[in-house]
Amino acid sequence: MNVQEDNGTIPADFQGEAFFRILVEKSRDMVCLHDIEGRYLYANPRCRELTGYEPGELLNRDPYDFIHPEDRRRIRLESHDLAKAGTNPHSIDYRFLKKEGIYVWLQTQTQPIPDTTGKIIYLHTTTREISDQIELVDKLKLSERLSCLMSELACVGGWESDFLTGTIHWTEEVYRIFERDPSDRLDKTIIYAYCHPEDLDIVMHCNRRLGETGESYSLEHRIVTDSGRVKWLRSQGKANYSGGKIVGIYGAIQDITLSKIVEEEIRISEKKFSLAFHNSGIGIFLLDKEGRFIEVNQSFSDLVGYPAEELWTKKLNDIAFSEDTALVEEMFGRIFSGEKESGQLVKRYLHKKGFLIWTLITAVAVRKDSGELMFVVVQVQDISRRRTLENILREKNSRLKSVSKTLQERISQLEEFNQIVSHNIRSPIGNISTLIKFLEEAETEEEKKEFIEYLKETADQLLCTLNELIEVIKIRQNVNVPSEQIRFEEVFERVKGMFLGQIMEVGAVIGTDFKDAPGVVYPKIYLESILLNLFSNALKYRSPKRKLCINVRTYWQNSALMIEVQDNGLGLDLNKYGNQIFRLHKTFHRNTEGKGLGLFMTKNQVESLGGEIRVESEPDVGTKFIVQLNKGYEFAI
Repeated sequence: MNVQEDNGTIPADFQGEAFFRILVEKSRDMVCLHDIEGRYLYANPRCRELTGYEPGELLNRDPYDFIHPEDRRRIRLESHDLAKAGTNPHSIDYRFLKKEGIYVWLQTQTQPIPDTTGKIIYLHTTTREISDQIELVDKLKLSERLSCLMSELACVGGWESDFLTGTIHWTEEVYRIFERDPSDRLDKTIIYAYCHPEDLDIVMHCNRRLGETGESYSLEHRIVTDSGRVKWLRSQGKANYSGGKIVGIYGAIQDITLSKIVEEEIRISEKKFSLAFHNSGIGIFLLDKEGRFIEVNQSFSDLVGYPAEELWTKKLNDIAFSEDTALVEEMFGRIFSGEKESGQLVKRYLHKKGFLIWTLITAVAVRKDSGELMFVVVQVQDISRRRTLENILREKNSRLKSVSKTLQERISQLEEFNQIVSHNIRSPIGNISTLIKFLEEAETEEEKKEFIEYLKETADQLLCTLNELIEVIKIRQNVNVPSEQIRFEEVFERVKGMFLGQIMEVGAVIGTDFKDAPGVVYPKIYLESILLNLFSNALKYRSPKRKLCINVRTYWQNSALMIEVQDNGLGLDLNKYGNQIFRLHKTFHRNTEGKGLGLFMTKNQVESLGGEIRVESEPDVGTKFIVQLNKGYEFAI
C-alpha cells in the first residue's frame, strides 16, 4: 500500500508508515481496510467499542453478515458498488448487529483505493456510531409530526415576522386556514385582504400597536376565504425583544368557526329554552340532585304563591302536602339515583296561603355524557279544577247508580205488589163471587145463614190484606216522619219488656252492646218496630236443640250507623230462600206461627228512610240481621 504524505511538518519520531499507523490506531472512528468484495482485511482497535468484536475477529468476515437485512441492498447500491467503480460515495447510515446481539446505528464513509494502474483493489471505510444522533432525529421528527398533528387538530397556525431581515414565516396550518395554496405568496397585505370588512380596522389596529409598542393582543374576528366562506379566527400576537428593542413579532391564528357555530346554536337553544321556560303557561322548575329549586318560572310561583327568590331557599318537599311526601321521595329518588330517566305523578302542593292544589307533575332528568345528573326539569300542571270536576262526576255517577238501584228496587216492589193484588186479593174476591152464587141458590134458611158467615169471613180476610198493603204504602210515602234523639238501650228495654213472658218461658239469654253507638236521631216508632220485628223473629224461630241466645249491638261502619241482631236459632238456607226472605207472607219453617209480615214491614220501614237491611244465616246455626240506618233520604219515595 502506498501512502501519500501531506505537506505538513511531521515530527521526526513519527516519520513514514509508523506515523499513519499511529493515526489510524488512535482514531476515534473505526477505520477498516476491505478487499474489493468488502471482506475485512484490517480493523483498528476502535472496532471493539463500536461492534463488540476484537479486530482479529472481523478479519476475512463479510460486513453484510452484520448489516441489517433491510439495509443491505441500499448499501450495496448506494455505496459499495460506487466505490468498486472508483467513485467516492456519500456517507451512508445503516444498522449493524453488535457482538452482544443488538443493532446500533453506524455511519460509514467508503473510499476506493486503486493500484498504480487505477484499478480498484481495496476499499477503505471510516465508521462512527450515530445511534444517539438517529434517536435524536427520530425524536425531532416525532415532535414535528405531533406538533403538526396538534396544529391541524386544533386548527392553530403560527407566524413570525423578523424586523431585522424583513421576512415573515407562516406555518402550513395558516395556509390551510386561509384555504390558500402554500406555493402562493402570503404577506401582511394579503392577510388583511382576507379580513371581513367589519373587522379589518380592529385587526390592523392591533397589529400596528403590537409592532409599535409591543402591546399584545388576543381577538376574535372574521375572514372571507376565496370561496366566499366566512370563518371565525382567534388571533393572538406578541412582540419579540432584543436588547430592549422590538426586533419582531409573532403570533398564532386558530380557526374557531366550528366552536362559534356551536356557541351560536347553544345561545339560540338557551334563548328558546328560556323563552319557553319563562313564558310557559304551566309551571316549570329545575331541581338539583339534592332536590333544591335552582330555577322556577313565574307560572309556578303564581301557582304555589311563593316568589322565585323564596323558593330558591327551599327543597321540593318543603311545599308539598305532607301525605304526598313519600310518593315524591320515591319517584325523585329513583330519578336522582339513575334508576329512572323520567316520571309522572299526581300530587298536592300546599299554597303559601294554606290551601291545597292538585297537580300533575312530569319530571325528566338531564345528565352529562358521563351519566352524572345535572338537574331535573319538572313540569307542573294545575289539575285542581279537573280534580273537582272528576269528584263531582264521580259523585253524580254514584248518585245515578244509587237511583238506578232504587228504581230497580221500586220496580221489584211494584211487581211484588202486583203479585199480592193478583194472588192475595183476587182469590178472596173469586171466593166471594162463588159464595154469592151459592147463597142465591140456597133453599133453606140454615144454608143461607151458613153462606153469609162464609162471606163475612172471606170479606174480613180481604179487608185485612188491603189494610196491610195500605199500611206499607203509608210507610213508603211517609218519608217526613219526625225524628228524635233516641237511646238504643231505652228503646230495646221497652221492646224486650213486650216479650218478657216468652223470654222467661224459653229461658232466653239476651246480650246487648250499645257502647260504640249508644244513640241515634231517628223516628222512634220505626226504630221500635224494627227492633220488635227482629226480636220477635229470633224468639219465634228458636232451635229446640239449645238455649236461645240473642245478641243485639250497635256500631259505626264507614260513617253509617249499624244495628245487628243475632240469634242461634233454626237459621235459613239462603241459597234456597235468600231472595224471598223479605217478601210478604213468606214463611220458611213449618210448625211455627207466622204470617210472613214482620220482615216485609221491617224492610219497607228501613228503606223508607234511606237505609237497607241484609241477612246472614246458616241452617241450624242461627241468623244475623244487619240494619244500616242512615244511608240517606233523598231517594226515598
